[in-house]
Amino acid sequence: MTRLVNTFSYSHSRGGLFRDCPRRYWFVRYGAWGGWERSADPATREIYRLSKLSNRYLWTGHHVHDRVERLLAKVAQKKPLPQEEEERSALLATLRSEYAASKKDRSGHNPPRKGFFGLLEHEGRDFSIPDTDWKPLVDRAQEALGGFYRSWVLPEIAALPEEAILDRDAELRTAFLDVDGFEVPVHMKIDLAYRASDGTVRVLDWKTGRPGSPGEHEGQLALYAWYYEKERGVSLESIRLGPVYLAYRPERSEIGAIDSGRVAAVLEATVGTVREILSCIDDPVLGVAQRERFPVTMRSFTCRDCPFRSLCPDRPR
Repeated sequence: MTRLVNTFSYSHSRGGLFRDCPRRYWFVRYGAWGGWERSADPATREIYRLSKLSNRYLWTGHHVHDRVERLLAKVAQKKPLPQEEEERSALLATLRSEYAASKKDRSGHNPPRKGFFGLLEHEGRDFSIPDTDWKPLVDRAQEALGGFYRSWVLPEIAALPEEAILDRDAELRTAFLDVDGFEVPVHMKIDLAYRASDGTVRVLDWKTGRPGSPGEHEGQLALYAWYYEKERGVSLESIRLGPVYLAYRPERSEIGAIDSGRVAAVLEATVGTVREILSCIDDPVLGVAQRERFPVTMRSFTCRDCPFRSLCPDRPR
């Protein structure tokens, strides 16, 4: 059997994880590695189990993205969409089922059994939330799904031929970034990209929360623009990109152009982050990294939703 190797790669979210707390990055990317094996030591198995937990925001956001991706597949194939209420009910049923499974499955299987699903909020008092906090979260997820049906995006892509849709969150995309002679794979999942009737390529990212500050998602989207120029031969001048806030009304559009200067600035910042991560890793090819080389964040609020708190005694109090 071929042995899996934890070769270094990068994504925008991994960069954010490292900037928030290098130690948490180590737990996710290195401490958990191999924890699925029954021969793994108990500490590694527990780190792996904790790394598989999802918090409530990632959980609901994942399911909205998943259902929208399925709807996009139907749109691309010119198939009729299910009624909005049918989709909302299906989403609610999935969330209820997984919520119940997470609350029930506290049996301590380690490593987790196949199909394990757990919510961080069910791990104990440090992470628990009042029961009344769950309903608004689920309601917002349903509103976000309904927002897709009402979005300006749906009629626009429905009028396009199937070949005009370039990406719809179905495949992992990769481009390579040179960092001091090391070709780093940069992975990205692009929610939706299509060639519009005016010839521009629109690259969109679904958001299930409220809009934040202007340019909040520029780093992530600039990497998407870089990928399309580098790997798909699309000129930056023809790219329009931005977030789509599905749960927000009145609908807000931030789709716009991006110039080469902004992409270059984001790439420079990305190289800096990658360089900093690599400086902590003993062997990026074989996946060797020591926990002690990844410092703990000194921002106590960053620790509040970290599943590895109990394994990190030197965290700020």
